[in-house]
Amino acid sequence: MSRLIALAVKERKVTILLSVLVILYGFYAYYYLPRQENPDTSSPAVQIITVYPGASAKTVEEQVTKKVEDEIAALDGVETIRSYSQDNVSIVIGMLTHTVDYDEQWDKLRVGLERLSPEMPDGAMPFDVDTDMTYSAGVIISLSSDTYDQSRLSQFAKEVKDELSGLDGVKRVEIEGEQIQRIEVTVNEASIYKLGISIEDIYNVIRAQNVVIPPGSINTPAGKINVAVPKSISSIGDVENLIVSISAETGAAVRLKDVAKVEFSYDEGSLYYLKDSRNAVLVTAQFDDDENVVLIGKEVRASIDRLKVKFPEGLIFEEVLFQPEDVANSVNDFIMNLLQGVLFVVLVIFIGMGFRNAIVVSVAIPLSLAMTFATMQFLSVDVQQVSISALIISLGILVDNAIVISDAIQVHINDGMNKVKASYLGAKEQSIPVLTSTLTTVAAFMPLMSLPGEAGEFIESLPLVVIVTLVASYVVAMLVTPSLASMALKERHVKHDILSVVSKFYTNLLENNLKRPLFSLFLVMLVLIGAIYTFITSVDMRLFPYVDKDIVYVNISNEIIGDIESTKELVLLAESILRDQPEITTLTSAVGGGLPRFYMTADFIMPSENNGQILAAFDLSKDTRFETRADFLYHLQSEFDRRFVGGYGTANLLEINMPGSTIEVRISGASDEELKAVAGPIYDYLLDRTETMNVQLREPGYRYSYLLDVDDDKAMQFGLSKYDIQFQINLALNGSKATVFTKDDQSYDIFVSSDVKSIEDISNLRIKSSWTGNKILLKQFADVDMKLELDTIKRYNRETVITVASDVRPQYGSTDIQMELQSFIEQLDTDHVKISYGGDTETMVKYLSGLAIAALFALVIIYVILLIQFNSLIQPFIIMSTVPLALIGIVFALFVTGTNFTFTVGLGAASLIGIVVNNGILLIEYINRARESGLMTIEACRDSVSRRMRPILLSTVTTIFGLVPLVFADSSFFSPMAIALIGGLIVATIMTLTVVPTIYYVLSKFEKEKVEIEF
Repeated sequence: MSRLIALAVKERKVTILLSVLVILYGFYAYYYLPRQENPDTSSPAVQIITVYPGASAKTVEEQVTKKVEDEIAALDGVETIRSYSQDNVSIVIGMLTHTVDYDEQWDKLRVGLERLSPEMPDGAMPFDVDTDMTYSAGVIISLSSDTYDQSRLSQFAKEVKDELSGLDGVKRVEIEGEQIQRIEVTVNEASIYKLGISIEDIYNVIRAQNVVIPPGSINTPAGKINVAVPKSISSIGDVENLIVSISAETGAAVRLKDVAKVEFSYDEGSLYYLKDSRNAVLVTAQFDDDENVVLIGKEVRASIDRLKVKFPEGLIFEEVLFQPEDVANSVNDFIMNLLQGVLFVVLVIFIGMGFRNAIVVSVAIPLSLAMTFATMQFLSVDVQQVSISALIISLGILVDNAIVISDAIQVHINDGMNKVKASYLGAKEQSIPVLTSTLTTVAAFMPLMSLPGEAGEFIESLPLVVIVTLVASYVVAMLVTPSLASMALKERHVKHDILSVVSKFYTNLLENNLKRPLFSLFLVMLVLIGAIYTFITSVDMRLFPYVDKDIVYVNISNEIIGDIESTKELVLLAESILRDQPEITTLTSAVGGGLPRFYMTADFIMPSENNGQILAAFDLSKDTRFETRADFLYHLQSEFDRRFVGGYGTANLLEINMPGSTIEVRISGASDEELKAVAGPIYDYLLDRTETMNVQLREPGYRYSYLLDVDDDKAMQFGLSKYDIQFQINLALNGSKATVFTKDDQSYDIFVSSDVKSIEDISNLRIKSSWTGNKILLKQFADVDMKLELDTIKRYNRETVITVASDVRPQYGSTDIQMELQSFIEQLDTDHVKISYGGDTETMVKYLSGLAIAALFALVIIYVILLIQFNSLIQPFIIMSTVPLALIGIVFALFVTGTNFTFTVGLGAASLIGIVVNNGILLIEYINRARESGLMTIEACRDSVSRRMRPILLSTVTTIFGLVPLVFADSSFFSPMAIALIGGLIVATIMTLTVVPTIYYVLSKFEKEKVEIEF
């Protein structure tokens, strides 16, 4: 390194020119870096939906769900398997650990499902496999109207789709909630009963009259001429006039319209959307990966503006979600925070070091950032909230090395050395300590790149960008800073400034510590114990806070099973509750399922006639009732608990982590009755707690079903096969598509069903024998009764599960409740069931254990680095003593500001390990040199603190001021981290300048007793 330093200083003009070129290229790279709101993350989850028309929930579970679960269980690294079996559909969701290659496992799963397909029951549809569970729409547009019907709205939506599909950067455009028109033939069972025909006869007539079979061609002298037979159905009138029978009494033809109602209709059980209570069709667009969505958004916006001018006034065209705008605002806010941080850091340097030194040191900021941007481009790291936060965190740290080098050079210049020699010598002397401090900081951040789970992948770019910035800052400090110093610095003696006053305070504090070292260390230990006690008793924990978006979504579940009309009434009731809140601005609702995925961690809502979902935008500034989003959420949930009747309405804010309740207890491994016996008391316990809200007992739902008890012997005597019975009953109750006809380039399904509404109607169904052609009343060979059947069967890790869930009111923490709940459960008889915990408990175990391992790994690496530098077993421990003492500052900062302990606070605490030891490294290095020059230990401690206080204080203050904009950024994810870092840095600096020399002084006494602390 000394040769490179000498070359850089000697050829300083070339060094400066290269630096300018690097800055230009770096900011060129920044301009073209992709911009996104959040980092790209791979999906650890797979969702497999299998439609099995006509099957009950129990049948779906046995014949589909369990088999699919087995295929997922055969994969490597399976973490959880959840499944939902309900009438007609199976949904299985598998989650993998972060230790496996997701794509490899998904390929293995597809092969397994392909092998499984032949084993699926007749009538089951192909598997719908979705491995992109983190997908979310970039744009959602709603088209609604008070004048246009669904068919016209769909036509408008197709125009929007065609317009957006042609844009560069737009990967996929879909129309959601499109209500497909069809011709519905509802057969009157009483009428066909009199005629002696069955519903299958009508079904077959419609199919036969619209069949297309190529008739062939005729050979002529002119060549072959094809013969064409047109379809017989070209309008709804043709369907109505189909002859289905001949009256035995009159001999007249009986037409379809005589025995059935024929009309255009929509599928009443399908998912549809509302926009501010109006029927709506949604258009969603997804952007290409690794693209600048802000630039793409400008093209999308221009297309939208053209369409708005083109469309008629009666069409209401609204943007439900426009991610490019959110990304632009988010990135701009973070960039503004970054610029503010740069300004604060430069200001501190000017105040602390003077004009010339400040210029020399400040160059490290744009140059290090430029090198980082260029590296980000090479490593394909996007500009998003995590990477920008990493840059902000790095701001104060990246000038530390330049400050140390500049200060060392200034000392030599003040001693009368010429500037060129002083620049070389100052950089050379500090090259090893600065390298060590850089490596220790890198060592603290490096393990954070391998944190487990989705959150670990989400923040992966943070440690990566910090490490790149630190390495860049080291290169700048070693080569560019001495080059500039050799040209700009001159002799400078500081007499009185702010740092001089602060230095006097620290000097007095150190003197007191050195006079009574053991007593001082005892007091420090008491303070540390007090901080730990305060953390346990007074600091609330919420690992993953809400996202900084003014969006709330409400999941709705209907108590009435299978009635989409009553579900719509519940959705409208929920809308009215939301409209009563002055903060709510717009509403977009789904009936019969969920909305298109509007955020990567938004709840998945099963498509079901019982379910609904509402997405509501809000603005807290419209009223003064609530200070935080959490307060508003609590108020909304209270309103739903009080006013929502006939179902459940659960209000949610967006979260970084996968959605779920704060408290979750899963009971599995036994019969339904045994599970309920344990779940009931747990539910009552949580319901009685004043701290809880939105307490739910998620148990299987039941619905009434008709039970058909067929006498197989009688059926065979009548010539009826199982297929005859099952197909015709399914046709009558569920209906089936008979054929398709086309008009004006629009295809319409012809759907046949019956008007069966009671047990008596079912009993009087006429079943046609495929063997004899005879029609036999169902009641002649079968009994029909009503019974309760499971509506939805929920399973967890291949076992039936009941979940008790609850959220916690904003003013309370969940930790104490979790501990007391576990104590309560231990008193119950749970030997025959399995108890597992989800919610915050599961999250803490998953992520905090990962953080703890990363911190431990960092400590080991840092110790090894310090051991190599100082060739001592004890001195690394002296330096690292500031690590646990920094916890005092973290706890104090969290307690005073009322900030919860979050995942990023833990991240900040882990990263502090490398930051706080840097000052200790420089201080111990100076103490050792002072002792080698002949000073007594106590004098060496005093002299070293006096000499190193200015750069240590400057580096700390610059780091703190660099973080200040992040504190006030109103970022629920990163502001707590900045608060913790600032608190930890302040206390760690105090401890470095006072406690570290005291510990060194105490341990040095053992050397006099011939106890070796050196190799």
